[in-house]
Amino acid sequence: MPFVKDVTEETKSRIISVAKRHFSEKGFDAARVDEIAKDAGVNKALIYYYFESKEAILDHLIQKLFDDISSLALAFVEEHVVAMIEQGRLDIESDRWRFASEEDIQSFYKACLQYTEKVVDFSLSNRGVVRIVIFESLKHGKHKNALFRLLDMLYNKNESPLYRTIWSRDHDFDYTPEAVVFKFFFGFFPVFNFAAHFDAYVQSSGLTESEVRDSFMRSYQKIVSMYFRGKEIVL
Repeated sequence: MPFVKDVTEETKSRIISVAKRHFSEKGFDAARVDEIAKDAGVNKALIYYYFESKEAILDHLIQKLFDDISSLALAFVEEHVVAMIEQGRLDIESDRWRFASEEDIQSFYKACLQYTEKVVDFSLSNRGVVRIVIFESLKHGKHKNALFRLLDMLYNKNESPLYRTIWSRDHDFDYTPEAVVFKFFFGFFPVFNFAAHFDAYVQSSGLTESEVRDSFMRSYQKIVSMYFRGKEIVL
């Protein structure tokens, strides 16, 4: 019965949306399932029909966030990195990516900036969950290593579709320890911190949301541009 299916999916989505707001505003520990149920307009038992525990709701939120980020990254790699390798416009070496022409590296640079904007905007639109992940990562509970799960999903040689996709096209591709540290602490981590503190910064700075967002993008662009030299990206 399609109607019943649609209603149940709508109900589940509403529970997830309300739980996300409660976790973000009150903190995961302080949020209560009975309050989530009341706010979502369902009884408590229905929440436990969909999720076996409050922790399971948070697991779902975090996994969905990470899956979506991984999808963004993989789409960028397939569209720009893999395509350029297969067209002979990009050759990956152990310590650098060498492009066939100035036009190719400029095209890739613009694509990197566009991808960064997508990640920033995605993180901002999901900043409630990002805030939860940042807070939980500082505790000693079940989700303390959540951020490192994202690191594995993106950069672990044995687990990452991202890594395998590039390596399968050019076996010279690899991640040095320095590259992984850079990508984590100067890549996704600043974006997540920006998203987590975005609302508070807007309120305290007196700037508009678009002004804060654009200022961050200009600053982040400087970090990206550091690694583009001539027709190469030096790692």
